[in-house]
Amino acid sequence: MKIHLRRSDRAKRILLRMTENGPELVLPRFADKKQAIAFACSQVSWLERAARAVRVERIQRPGHLSLAFTGEELDIEYLPLDVVWTGVRYKSPTALTVSGNTQTDEICIQALREWLKRKATVELRPFAADVCSELGFELAGFHIGLQRRVWGTCSAKRVIALNSALLFFPKEIVRYVIIHEGCHLTEMNHSVRFWNLVKKHYPYPEHARRVLNAPRAIPSWVHAKLTPSSR
Repeated sequence: MKIHLRRSDRAKRILLRMTENGPELVLPRFADKKQAIAFACSQVSWLERAARAVRVERIQRPGHLSLAFTGEELDIEYLPLDVVWTGVRYKSPTALTVSGNTQTDEICIQALREWLKRKATVELRPFAADVCSELGFELAGFHIGLQRRVWGTCSAKRVIALNSALLFFPKEIVRYVIIHEGCHLTEMNHSVRFWNLVKKHYPYPEHARRVLNAPRAIPSWVHAKLTPSSR
């Protein structure tokens, strides 16, 4: 079984996980490669079970959304129409309607992802701007996306990018992500100086990181790989 190896500045320990593209071995930046490979070899039974689980899992359109950031609990209904487009709108304060071409789960999921990005632009951008203004982070702007591997990034051009999936987390946790990226304006690394700066504004980053990295922290459909022919 082929295992993809990736080094990460954020990783604190060797991590083996199963993704839609196969197993991935994540190493801290200076971890010993041979030690990591030995660890992966000791987990063959787990890898086989995880691979079988990924193969049988089929991503289905959701029937409900829980957005911890806004406190919304939204039921989702699907309304098929004889059209080529697929749209998502509020039916009421507690419900969404996905209408139009709803023939496949993949089409509906793609429409919901686009809605999630629009929703995040409305909700996360002003929140992030307020946090940065409060803490004196001078930015050139924000970008809202739906990244698969990171919650946020900070570019050399002083632009912070935030993941729309942060809507599934409480504001306290989202605040940590913004602070983390804002501190990169001063320290473009993960040095001791960087973490000391983060802790100055957010004393318990370990708690936030545990919440963000918890299994099933967000619904599987948000980042699931969709077949090109179904998009």
